[in-house]
Amino acid sequence: MTHISILRPDDKPTGGGNAFIADDDHGAARVGSWEGSWAETKWLAPDHLVIRYAAKSRLFKRSDSVSGVKITYQVVGS
Repeated sequence: MTHISILRPDDKPTGGGNAFIADDDHGAARVGSWEGSWAETKWLAPDHLVIRYAAKSRLFKRSDSVSGVKITYQVVGS
């Protein structure tokens, strides 16, 4: 399972991701080196994050914003 959180520098992660949670849907989606559903992040600005994730991932959380940060998504693959 893949979790992505947006945290302040002094914060420590707790529980699941606060921005994005997905899994590979029993092998249907591409898997990352950490053995969870593949995803990557890129900051476009201090308040704008892009999350790219594998097509066919099973999504459990996909937030549009967290703590004032806008999040956009791109599905990769087919």
